[in-house]
Amino acid sequence: MITNREEVIDKAFGVFLRMNYEKASIITIAKACGLTKTGIVYYFPHKLDLFVAVTDKYVLRMHEPESKFPAPADTLAEFIGQYVAGVDASMKRIAGMVGDNLSQHDCSPNFYYFHFLSQVRMYYPGIRQKIERIFRQDYELWEKVIRKAKESGEIRSGTDVKKAAVLFRQMFFGLSYEQAFLNGLNVEELEENFRHIYSLLKA
Repeated sequence: MITNREEVIDKAFGVFLRMNYEKASIITIAKACGLTKTGIVYYFPHKLDLFVAVTDKYVLRMHEPESKFPAPADTLAEFIGQYVAGVDASMKRIAGMVGDNLSQHDCSPNFYYFHFLSQVRMYYPGIRQKIERIFRQDYELWEKVIRKAKESGEIRSGTDVKKAAVLFRQMFFGLSYEQAFLNGLNVEELEENFRHIYSLLKA
């Protein structure tokens, strides 16, 4: 029997991945956790409280840069590898939480995660500001690394730092979303595309 708060959050994440927020009842979540409804309410008095805790762990904290790597690499070339490795680790973590029981619709774990994100956008109070902060952090991280590469001569001196950051960031997000409808993000393809953008910026 699960009695740990973090385990309840992890199991609830699996339920919210499979079901819309409205349909994911406390009883359904309790069964997934091996608890009674009272056992869930002990930790989370309301379903929204649990949903917020799941979102905090699997969206907000997971996508903060420091959760993917301790510090950015010294060069843009190295950072690309570091970023892709961080994405791959996050994907494997999510896939592990999804498990094999979501294959009935032939959907990738990435698809279920995007489905979860749409629920987060609808039901998490004040989420827009928090999502904006995460997006801004990611852009600022790319800008910092690209600016350093520009100043060191690693890439062309005429590089527009902000636009270059957009190229990398939106390549990742666009490819992630598109491939979520198929087999899930191909990290090797992501890295190849990043390397191609890098080659266009090279000094």
